[in-house]
Amino acid sequence: MNRRSALFVLFAMLFFLTGMVFSQPAMMRQLLEIGLPRFDVNAISLLSDNPEQTRVIAYIELPYENLQFVRSVRGYEANYEVDLSILAGPDESSPRVENRIWRSTVIVPSFELTNSRELFDISVTYLTLSPANYTMVATVTDLETRKNSQLNRTLYVPSYDLGGLALGDLLLAREVTKTPTGAFEIVPNVDRVIADDDEALFVYYEVYPGVIDTIHVHSRVLDSRGNVVFEQRRTVDAEHPVTRDFFEIPTDSLSAGAHVVEMQVQAGEYSTLKAAEFSLRMGGLPSTVPNMETAIRQLRYIASNRELDRMLNTNPHDRQILFNDFWAEMDPNPDTPGNELMQEYYNRVFEASAAFGGMRDGWETDRGEVYVRYGPPDEIERHPFDVDSRPYEVWYYYEGQRRFVFVDEFGYGEYRLMSNLWQ
Repeated sequence: MNRRSALFVLFAMLFFLTGMVFSQPAMMRQLLEIGLPRFDVNAISLLSDNPEQTRVIAYIELPYENLQFVRSVRGYEANYEVDLSILAGPDESSPRVENRIWRSTVIVPSFELTNSRELFDISVTYLTLSPANYTMVATVTDLETRKNSQLNRTLYVPSYDLGGLALGDLLLAREVTKTPTGAFEIVPNVDRVIADDDEALFVYYEVYPGVIDTIHVHSRVLDSRGNVVFEQRRTVDAEHPVTRDFFEIPTDSLSAGAHVVEMQVQAGEYSTLKAAEFSLRMGGLPSTVPNMETAIRQLRYIASNRELDRMLNTNPHDRQILFNDFWAEMDPNPDTPGNELMQEYYNRVFEASAAFGGMRDGWETDRGEVYVRYGPPDEIERHPFDVDSRPYEVWYYYEGQRRFVFVDEFGYGEYRLMSNLWQ
């Protein structure tokens, strides 16, 4: 019996025991609802000409493989729209203080490039905001399919006091070049994920030295265990009012997983520190997955316990082979460069983790499991403040007429599934 047949039998038995009337192919079709424009958004804050406000640069990164290209006289063309809102509060009901809407066009000469995972389009917008905590809400709409995706990010905007020494946010980049005129050409790394195939990682930074002439820069990178895996010290002659510089982190010496780059600038009695997170992923993993062990653990909704144990309890080389074999047999279209099912599955795990995290990783919660299995619900009915009941949510999936009820039993924000998962 091959893996695909074994998986079918596994799900068939599970569905029978729980009263499920849908088959594994139905779930596969649900997972293969490809077409949402997956993207990433990030922002940095820098010194503004207005001392009472801060300059904010927001970046949108959209891989070519997540766009719908159509043939045109110019080659293959994709168009998308970005709606970016800055909210003065923690949720979408907060007052909106800024809103930017713009459209971008991507043109490539060949069909092969339309499915590229390595190529991406980056959109940039510039804002000026008062120092405060905000929520950044970005929605990207593919103008060909009319489908859209949304991401929320917490945005802290500091004040830069030129009375002493200040350091702007660190900008992680795939490429930084200083031109003969002194300008910087930067290709930002918006999702802050790098592959282990010699992809470069640069850090661009700005120091606001006030009246200081010499700056001491101490940079280091820490891995997920807090070990220092890269460190350097430099002395920089200050330029006024802004000192701009960059350095490269040697990624070939880093292990897969989460990392933090820290930078401390010091001059006399003044000192300030900034940090930024990034991840190094292993080859073959989606960009949303930090390491192979996590990727395998996250397979628990579509792999058997035996398969999971076999992959986890072996050496790293064989683990990679077993993982690749698993997804090769699950690949719905082996003729395409990527595995659409794997990408969609891990996209859902990532989104569930971002949306439902708390005491556990979001993908491991009841809401996370339903989200990974079925995708975003068509409708969510929320009851956070009903007098005669605990907070609860009802998720509706119109296709298949599925309904799931989740209740926050203990008031900690983790909603437990009250209705049968398979009904």
